[in-house]
Amino acid sequence: NKGVEVTVAVDVVKTKKIDLTVGFNHAINNNKIVDLGAVNEYPSGTGIIRKGLPFGSHYTQNYLGADPATGAPTFMGADGKPTTSISAPQFADFGTYLPKHVGGFNLDFRYGNLNVSALFSYQFDVYRYNNIENWITRGVGGYQAAVNGSKRLLTEQWQKPGDVKFYQNPAFDRGFNSSDIQDAKFLRFRNLNIAYNIPQINMKGAKVIKSARFYVQVQNIAVWSPWRGPDPEDSNNISLNEFPNPRAMVLGLDI
Repeated sequence: NKGVEVTVAVDVVKTKKIDLTVGFNHAINNNKIVDLGAVNEYPSGTGIIRKGLPFGSHYTQNYLGADPATGAPTFMGADGKPTTSISAPQFADFGTYLPKHVGGFNLDFRYGNLNVSALFSYQFDVYRYNNIENWITRGVGGYQAAVNGSKRLLTEQWQKPGDVKFYQNPAFDRGFNSSDIQDAKFLRFRNLNIAYNIPQINMKGAKVIKSARFYVQVQNIAVWSPWRGPDPEDSNNISLNEFPNPRAMVLGLDI
């Protein structure tokens, strides 16, 4: 593993009444398998451990779409040409489930007794299997009887000779392959905190409250991502119906 991590924070405004600080952090990690002893590679689940590749590399058949003539699933052959053979070779050209780039940025603002802070985080150059996507777009009778199929099957599934479609004829099963690998990059609005510092409260010359703070905090407000599953943020190579990061709100009063 080799990489670099950068953290920057700048006080844009700093006065008695107003403070504004902006922060940014970014980490890049390049990992590569350099030695496996007596072998050069070995499959591991849906991935492969291969000298020269990053750890976490996906390893599967390269799905190309439905054959226009028959609707059969087509894959890339060993010669680089399309084939309908279910014994088509596997490739390791689909990235890794470990993100190469992760980071975030934050903003802290104070105006008098009011404080607002916001945190965003992100990752990119990361790909994961979306198993839910496989179930709802598999298209064959067994899956359609067990789950609600995606509406994309209405327009993107092969129906008659000449159709140029991504999803195969429902008479064929395309299996589990590169068609289910998706970009899992995201930008997440992770945290927002709004707080008000209540000044000292006196009553008849006596201190009743020396200080107090009222705050509202919201977690996981929104996420923007091309990922079509419940949540792109996961250390697993396959999305298997894990519960997504929950949105939560906390109200608090410190006296």
